[in-house]
Amino acid sequence: MGATSPSTCRKDENTLKDIEILKLDVRGLNHPEPLERSVQLMKQLHDTNCMHLHIHRYPQPLLMIAKRHGFRFEALENSKGEWHILFTKNQNLDLKAILQELGDV
Repeated sequence: MGATSPSTCRKDENTLKDIEILKLDVRGLNHPEPLERSVQLMKQLHDTNCMHLHIHRYPQPLLMIAKRHGFRFEALENSKGEWHILFTKNQNLDLKAILQELGDV
């Protein structure tokens, strides 16, 4: 667990730029490691990428940090009670649609 990997790009529908999805799986990691790893990866986010976080519980403190730093995010819980959350600085991305495309949410 705790793996980070980039996935295939998709197009930003408004700018037609490629969007890289950085994946971070922190399921099962103990506090504060999920928060620390998430914040570290968020520092790499800009208009041409987003972060897909897969976590075992709803990360309220992380979402408050993200909001305070101007990130957009969308969160969905899957049937296993795990959370898939996308974070980005890009104002044009349809985060809900991307989460649905990723499946298992």
